[in-house]
Amino acid sequence: MVRATEIASFRRVTPAILASARLAMANDVPEVSKAEVAIVLKKAAPILGIDGSTYHIMDILIGLSRSDDWKGANRPIVAISNGKLAEYTARSERQVSRCIKRLVEAGIVAYRDSPTGRRFVYRDKGGGIDKGYGLDFTPARVRIKELKGLVDDFQARLNSEQEARRATTRLSRAIVDACDAYPERAEEWTAALGGVREQNLTSEGEAAALDDLHRRIVREVTAEYATDKMSCEGDTDVAPNINTTSQNSFESKNNPPRSNEREVLHEKNDRIAVVPPSERKSGPSSPLLLHNVGGHPPRGSEEIQSQILAAVSVSLIRSACPQACEITGRAFKNWPELVAGADMMRIMIGLSDAAWSDGTTRVGRYAAAAILATVLEKSMRSPDRISSPGGYFRAMVDRGVEGSLHLEKSLFGLADGALKRAREHKP
Repeated sequence: MVRATEIASFRRVTPAILASARLAMANDVPEVSKAEVAIVLKKAAPILGIDGSTYHIMDILIGLSRSDDWKGANRPIVAISNGKLAEYTARSERQVSRCIKRLVEAGIVAYRDSPTGRRFVYRDKGGGIDKGYGLDFTPARVRIKELKGLVDDFQARLNSEQEARRATTRLSRAIVDACDAYPERAEEWTAALGGVREQNLTSEGEAAALDDLHRRIVREVTAEYATDKMSCEGDTDVAPNINTTSQNSFESKNNPPRSNEREVLHEKNDRIAVVPPSERKSGPSSPLLLHNVGGHPPRGSEEIQSQILAAVSVSLIRSACPQACEITGRAFKNWPELVAGADMMRIMIGLSDAAWSDGTTRVGRYAAAAILATVLEKSMRSPDRISSPGGYFRAMVDRGVEGSLHLEKSLFGLADGALKRAREHKP
């Protein structure tokens, strides 16, 4: 088979297209399986700017390639017309052409055009490609090590940002609690806290600044107590822990860590804060404060989360959402691990951080993560049926708040489908 990559004269060639063509002509191609490349490409999709219809077309092209074409010196060439792809994806041929160009410029596919522009593959008696024209996935094979590195760095950055956001929430509440305990210094510490927030730092920078402020407050309080209240003889240099962040509300809702004398308010991410709002409106301004249809009192996120997950377990989610597990690189062994994969899952379905935060506030972190995994799995299996996965997620959250969501039925259906697929692919 001729290994030179030809680009038709009717194409407007860009530097990125030429770079993919050079990768396709490489002779030193790493040994890698089709399944491994497929998983890496799906994880790297957000990094490469591949989403929506482009992601759908990439998934179809990978599925149409033969596993044997990814082995040894073979070239995984897919010969399918833009018309067929448009029919499969319910898109126009012009849009399909633009999506393929994005895949080529992303450096994972190369054009291998015939003189007439048609795409076709001739195979020898052994099943190998004797002559082929179409879309060549050799660039993805050549870049597999680089793509794995990008995925690892991307996942590490997501984890770092998530940990920084958690630290920011924890330290902010600890500083507010210190202000409650020492009203005479509350104005100074509150101003310092506001100053940190006004600097518009990154998540990591804000967490580090709040940590420094929290340590300074602890040192001031400790020094004053040791000097004015008691002798320092025999003391050890251990800073007291004034962090009062409670356990997760879903796991410890029956064991409140605070006394009933302080007002408890539910805030973002299903955590608990003890600081009352500075202003109280005379009437309810949020949908969560309104009475439900039929005169029932409003329900909190804990109650909604408990109802949604009443018949749902982590093992059920793991069985029903194998592709979500692959994309996030997590086994979903427990609820915190499921929540930890939420950032990757929301990016894959195009859900904004604000929409995700709103979902966790309304139905709880665990229920929102379970819904997110379900939406991602459904969009991966049937992308043509869910045109807007982000809107699908928000609709399921609305149904959960209304009490009409039966998440266990969707998960049992997905688990049954996964089992049938496993049986069909079993040799």
